[in-house]
Amino acid sequence: MQTIYQVAALLAAAHRKQDPEIQEIFVVEDPTGREVRLLEVSSGVGSVGAIMPYGYAARPDLGVPYPSIIVLVSPEEKEHLDQGRLRLPEGWGESPVLRRI
Repeated sequence: MQTIYQVAALLAAAHRKQDPEIQEIFVVEDPTGREVRLLEVSSGVGSVGAIMPYGYAARPDLGVPYPSIIVLVSPEEKEHLDQGRLRLPEGWGESPVLRRI
């Protein structure tokens, strides 16, 4: 079975094809190892000043055996995350590990 990181890389590649304005994608570590968590920074989205996660069910038929949660933010919102003015979703920890992909 694929690892969380391998599935994250697959999803990141697909998302980059769909949104050429994506500047960065991070895998956010899930200590339970049960879901893919991606933080995507795109200049193609506006700033709403809030973090809105989108959840997706596992799709083993498409090579995605884990559920995933995607947080899409503007570069400004990413700065606010870095400064502690915005927070990632509840349950992602106070200082989650971000791994650039």
